[in-house]
Amino acid sequence: MDINEIQNVDLDKLLENEKVVILEFYTAWCPTCKMVAMTLEEYEEEHDDALIIQISADEYKQIAQNFKVTTAPTLIFIYKKEIKNKHHGFIEVEEIEEIISDILN
Repeated sequence: MDINEIQNVDLDKLLENEKVVILEFYTAWCPTCKMVAMTLEEYEEEHDDALIIQISADEYKQIAQNFKVTTAPTLIFIYKKEIKNKHHGFIEVEEIEEIISDILN
């Protein structure tokens, strides 16, 4: 599994990725966040068109504020350093596929 937990990484460098970057803002106490993480793992197992980065909204409050995240889970889809889509709450693999397909086409 290549899902990355953000720690001491340069987020700006990661956002320069040629793939769609999915920022998953979560909290440790959120059951829906755990379900979204499993969905992202499932997506990542079958696709290689996205870089998924998990960010604890509690631990990295400043990053969450920079992206105007007010609820967890929140997924932010970024392509070529531009926010293309924002999703709050649970999401199915098919929805992720559709969002990324729309972004790349």
